[in-house]
Amino acid sequence: MIFRFSTLKAFTDSMRPKNIAFKNAFAQFRYKLGSKWNSQIFNGQISRRSYASYVYFDGPTSGPRYSFSTWYNSKYIKIGAVAVLFIGLTHIEKAPVTKRRRLMLCPQWVENKVGQMSYRSIMAEYGNYVLPENSLTAIKVKNVMRRLIYAAQHYHDPETGEEQNLFEDLHSKSIPVTDWKIHVIDDVAMHRETPNAFVIGDGKVFVFRSILPLCANDDGLATVLSHELGHQLAHHIGEKMTKSPFYITLNLITYSMFGSSNLGNLIVSLGLERPSSREMETEADYIGLMVMSSACFNPRKAPGFWSRMIEFEKRNGGSVPEFISTHPSSARRNQNLRSWIPKADQQAEMAGCGHLLQRFNNMSFF
Repeated sequence: MIFRFSTLKAFTDSMRPKNIAFKNAFAQFRYKLGSKWNSQIFNGQISRRSYASYVYFDGPTSGPRYSFSTWYNSKYIKIGAVAVLFIGLTHIEKAPVTKRRRLMLCPQWVENKVGQMSYRSIMAEYGNYVLPENSLTAIKVKNVMRRLIYAAQHYHDPETGEEQNLFEDLHSKSIPVTDWKIHVIDDVAMHRETPNAFVIGDGKVFVFRSILPLCANDDGLATVLSHELGHQLAHHIGEKMTKSPFYITLNLITYSMFGSSNLGNLIVSLGLERPSSREMETEADYIGLMVMSSACFNPRKAPGFWSRMIEFEKRNGGSVPEFISTHPSSARRNQNLRSWIPKADQQAEMAGCGHLLQRFNNMSFF
């Protein structure tokens, strides 16, 4: 026999007075003290669990049992559900350019704080290998990035034709071009070649030197930088932080169901997190292509970068399968960009980039 004691002292049957006169005397004393609940102990009308209950292996539990429906029908649960629904409906935003609707609960200052911490961490690791600002490579990267920033600040909506600042589209501040910090990291000199580039909050741009041969020219570099700028414009960091608590909750639920955190993590990761990440990467590709077209870079050169990336991956052992990756495959990205070329040409025309002389300005090589 297993038994449980409540936090309040319990009177067993042997301790309860059976004398009627004593009961009446105690009742008078009870009212003098203003203690109403004590009568329930002696009269057997207990509304709270102030008694010992017994659980038998071969029988039912003594005393009333707590009903799940009591919790489920609680007014607090209903109030909480209404509050969550209200917050959700009032924080649905549209991503720039694509107009995709998504839930955004992460404030801008949190994104900026994360960006500042990331910037300090990156500079601590790579600061000694940042190329001087007056180097030819750094100047070329800055010129491309500044054209993209200007184009994003003067973007023409293809549906309305109106000019808009994509940085202010989601109520975030627009950083002047001169305040952006653009760094080129010489990972080749570090003997740690990792072809990559990224943009973090408050206008911080990092380009690894080893990616420049894959870019081949300014159009290729614009393909890479505009993609990273697309992440910044769409606030994908904030979107990921918004979804993170939901993923954690689902992990806990799957753990309670299967008794294994590994299985739950695998289900949530492959079923939700990674598909969502690939969707954001595809969206950044599209935003980037539209922005680089508005900056008068040649959008038809964008697929060529991914063709070169495919060859690079083959030389270095291939890539992981797409369904377990956080990014779409290079072949899929190449295909997507080719399908978006007509819209990109239309965007370039709206920005006044139709003259051939503007195309020749993009023919610098590294």
